[in-house]
Amino acid sequence: MDAHLKKKTADKIYHICGLINDTYSKFLSGQCIEACILGVLIFISFSIFRMPYASLIGVLTAVCAFVPYIGAFASCFVGAFLILLVNPSQVVICVIVYLVVQFIENQFIYPNVVGTSVGLSPLWTLIAVLIGGSLMGLFGMIFFIPLCAVLLTLLKEHTNRVIEKKKTLSQE
Repeated sequence: MDAHLKKKTADKIYHICGLINDTYSKFLSGQCIEACILGVLIFISFSIFRMPYASLIGVLTAVCAFVPYIGAFASCFVGAFLILLVNPSQVVICVIVYLVVQFIENQFIYPNVVGTSVGLSPLWTLIAVLIGGSLMGLFGMIFFIPLCAVLLTLLKEHTNRVIEKKKTLSQE
């Protein structure tokens, strides 16, 4: 890029690429932390209610949690099926416990952990997931959080430059 573009243009591209790299790295690490938290919460909840396969369902939930808002419900279905095979009377309790833990995680933990890792407020995190999901489905749900964080950072940088420019002009 340095050979074919002006220095100012190349520097802007390097800055944006670095910002994208940093944001997506933080997003993936936030997703890993969130998945572990959810898996542990499911394991603890199922252990409290003496559900069979608590550790297996906790691990399955952690793995499926990489798909925001949907993956954990898929693991709920699998977990309920496993419990149905062992103890059919606990299936309803399993689903209720799972939904309660999932609700708490979706509303409070996920937006804070993942949003904080990329610099988004919980509200912007939820909005990014909803917009991404409606525009691009599952792929959009996963990757619109860091994309929104990058765009918001670029907008803040631009706004700060404009404000500084106006301050400089008003002082002259």
